[in-house]
Amino acid sequence: MREFTCIVCPNGCSLVYDEVKRVCTGNRCPRGAKYAEAECVNPTRTVCSSVRTTVKGYPVISVRTSVEIPKKLIPDLMKEINKAVVTEPLPIDSVVIPHVLGTKADLITTSPMLKEEK
Repeated sequence: MREFTCIVCPNGCSLVYDEVKRVCTGNRCPRGAKYAEAECVNPTRTVCSSVRTTVKGYPVISVRTSVEIPKKLIPDLMKEINKAVVTEPLPIDSVVIPHVLGTKADLITTSPMLKEEK
């Protein structure tokens, strides 16, 4: 048995998931049961971070994964993020690393980098 606080909706239900019977209790909606099962079977996360740049006025740019990735890949993702360098101004939602670590997730910018006016 594993206990969770559901983060899918504002209710914040206290969930108990029986991994043997694959049954969830404590959820007020079906989304809580799906969340608890996913946390036990294949936990995933959206990762937010920042990437270094060589663009004047922008030492770093904020980024996130476009979709959730398996939680076990986060350490490897952070290594890739630490190696990455953006060399030109990018608009919001620009892909910095496509299909990171062979997943369906792209690493995308979450804020725009405005070109310096001359």
